[in-house]
Amino acid sequence: MKHYLVFFLFIVIQLLSLGCDQGTKPQIGIIKLNSVKNNILKIDIDVQTSKDTDAYVQYWCFNDNEKKDSTLFYSPISRNKDDHNLRLINLKFNTSYNFNVVAKKNGNKRVSKTYCLNTAKEAPWIPYYPDKDSIAAVNFDGYLHFHSRQVPGYMFIIDGKGQLVSYQKNEANFKVSKFTHKGSLLGILSSDTLHFTNGEKIIEYNQFGSVLFEAETGKDGIEKSFHHEIDLDDNGNIMTLVYEEKIMDLSSLGGKTKDTVRGDGILVIDHNKEIVWEWSVFDVMDPLGDEKILESKKDWLHANSLFKDKQGDYYISFRNISQIWKINGRTGDIIWKLGGEDGDFEIPKDVVFSGQHNIRINDKNELTLLDNGNMRFEPGRMPRPINNRGQDINANARSRLLKLSIDTLQMKVTPLDSVTFPKRYFTHSQGSAEYINDSLVVFCSTNTNRILFTDQNGEIVGNIPLEYSTYRVQYLEELYSTDYVK
Repeated sequence: MKHYLVFFLFIVIQLLSLGCDQGTKPQIGIIKLNSVKNNILKIDIDVQTSKDTDAYVQYWCFNDNEKKDSTLFYSPISRNKDDHNLRLINLKFNTSYNFNVVAKKNGNKRVSKTYCLNTAKEAPWIPYYPDKDSIAAVNFDGYLHFHSRQVPGYMFIIDGKGQLVSYQKNEANFKVSKFTHKGSLLGILSSDTLHFTNGEKIIEYNQFGSVLFEAETGKDGIEKSFHHEIDLDDNGNIMTLVYEEKIMDLSSLGGKTKDTVRGDGILVIDHNKEIVWEWSVFDVMDPLGDEKILESKKDWLHANSLFKDKQGDYYISFRNISQIWKINGRTGDIIWKLGGEDGDFEIPKDVVFSGQHNIRINDKNELTLLDNGNMRFEPGRMPRPINNRGQDINANARSRLLKLSIDTLQMKVTPLDSVTFPKRYFTHSQGSAEYINDSLVVFCSTNTNRILFTDQNGEIVGNIPLEYSTYRVQYLEELYSTDYVK
């Protein structure tokens, strides 16, 4: 007989009968279920076992009324203990789950009886309200991560059917967020409600919602504010884009003798808040060589994306000059420039990009990016919102996903793939685009507050309207490894 448990009650289960072979299999004792403070989609299951035992929870929900088809999940594992806190972090609202506790020791395994828990019906204060009909045709393996720019702020994870399975709340505004390769969530925070991407605080949460790291501008020797990008490198250090300001004499170009130019830099810090590496655009480029500097001095190049490859070199995207640079991760020198007016590569005309975001490059030198298609930043054009006739120069602009092969021997670019999105979802700034699988693309149209799913031809197959904008959307294959189940 199943014992039905409601997650918000404190329930103790004492398992009295453990089977006939208690001498070889680990013991399972008391099981307690507890709600998690400030997070209605997480449930704690505390378990007592034999000493030096591994434990996890396997749980499942049925996908049909006949209860013939089910989806199986596993909690993260707790190792080599006798008191285990197992937190379920992949749950959906208004769902009944069956679960067992699994204990493993020395190759032996014991599975508890089957129990049931029910999650809350809804949480209307969480600003995610997907329309089931608009994503009925969407179903994929994996998850999506994004955030909500508001006060308070939220970071979300949804499954392949668009259902919310995890969230993290903060009283400040998440300007940028990232699910890292270590399974943590990084965010840049600000107390304002503006839809920009800069802030003065970095925060990192683990998968259970505990704070792993915090750093703030003006404290611990960090004087620069953060913007647009936050991630962990392969060594687990935090890398981010920062603003750099330089007082300069711009009188030779018609400016002041003491003028301020705002540029960009890269900052890498460890979890002790020690600076590991830093770089400034002023180290490699002189604003006096830019004839447009008086127009752009308040936001000179506008870096908006940062990526580090396995060789330790950095790739940085500059919106205002529609250019991507590769930076030597040791010397800080520019290795090459791609795009823009003075790029080092020969680029076919039909793949010239403008105002790009969300750059990634793989071991094959294949670069993927969102070409926003913002004609204000078309190479060779003076940045301005309208043309001489007073008409919007972006009236026919469209955003697209581009995948390019970078040949650094012949210094040529070859297009590998292009997915152009519908004109009505053009995003002149911000956003992201990437393949989920061979036939499905996810496109974050920040300016229209949409997460869109398209086929390879850019035809819309799903649409999630957002209550508040997000800077980008990130595809995740898994939330954590479950290899321990094998």
